[in-house]
Amino acid sequence: MYEDFYKLQARPFQLMPDPRRLFETASHTRGLSYLIYGLERGEGFVVVTGPVGTGKTLLLQVLLEQIKTRHLLVARVAMANVDADNVVATVAAAFGVPVRGLAKYEMLDNLVGKLSAARNRRALLIVDEAQTCSTAALEELRIVSNLQARGQALVQVVLVGQSELRDLLMRPAMSHLRQRVVASYHLEPLAADEVPGYIEHRLNTVGWRADRLSFGPGVYDRVYEWSGGIPRRINQIMDRLLLLGYLEEKRELTRSDLDTAIDEFQAEFASDGLVYDGAPGEAPQSDAPPTSPQLDPLLERVAAVERALRAAYGEERVAELMRHHETSAAHRELVDAILRVERLEATMQDLVPETATAPEPVAQTAAAHTEWPENDRRTLAPAAPGSAAYKLRRLFNRE
Repeated sequence: MYEDFYKLQARPFQLMPDPRRLFETASHTRGLSYLIYGLERGEGFVVVTGPVGTGKTLLLQVLLEQIKTRHLLVARVAMANVDADNVVATVAAAFGVPVRGLAKYEMLDNLVGKLSAARNRRALLIVDEAQTCSTAALEELRIVSNLQARGQALVQVVLVGQSELRDLLMRPAMSHLRQRVVASYHLEPLAADEVPGYIEHRLNTVGWRADRLSFGPGVYDRVYEWSGGIPRRINQIMDRLLLLGYLEEKRELTRSDLDTAIDEFQAEFASDGLVYDGAPGEAPQSDAPPTSPQLDPLLERVAAVERALRAAYGEERVAELMRHHETSAAHRELVDAILRVERLEATMQDLVPETATAPEPVAQTAAAHTEWPENDRRTLAPAAPGSAAYKLRRLFNRE
């Protein structure tokens, strides 16, 4: 469509990652250097993180092109919804190792045999959606990264994930894995003064000429304002702007044209009952409360838990309790477990109102692991069995 009108060789703002169109800022150049160094090491973990749409996949493709790929045996796995018990099987299958009917140690032995037989080719495992991994799943990946033969590591692991992955790796239980990270890089959104360079760089890669297509004052600023500097969002709205220009046969596109493109783009989502996940402040606003029959009970229970915590212990005690649990991997797992129980109970009650709640062994276990000084105990009003306050008090050993 608009490619012919503006005499472009291809679509400059396509969403599919293309290494030829990587826009390198000074930060990108420095980060790439560290990551290339990490991959050249051939061992341990390399970590790539960033918000959704900042170009993690594109960066990884550039990295792989800049190292000697002919000496790499590359496997890629998506870890979303893969639990710890299935990590080794998932990795082995990605490298072409049979896994059906085998115990984990047999899979590992076969994986070592497969990778040891690949002469002069080291293995690189790319793990997508790594922020969804549990600590147990990451520990399984660390075990895989420890595989070696003749004194050399057989597998290097690249963890690719959203910003939450950094928080996950900072947990105390992840100290062993952190010590094996040889390089890491966090992608940030583009700054306002980088957006014009990004847009023009993408256009230049497809033969852009300013006499065929130009942008009026304020267009770049408005693109940044709407996109928050997220490259994927910039690509989305610039693609729509060029389409609008083609339909109206405009060679110079103005801020007013961009506003029209934004309105039309967001209206398409609204017409389907969706809300576009755009930049801060750009999502359509609504005063109507949530109407999802599954979401509402969950939100109500979350709010009840928060109120019960503050009513039972006060703001200062809640902050202290959470700090205490943040420093204990075992306690963190217990808190995660009881939150999962709460969510499941809420969903069951919503779908089957007569379903009785399950016993509370999680709370009893948590109580056995938490000790409080006698002078720190308070006299609290009795809580009804089964209520959020009751469960929380048992969780923190208050009853």
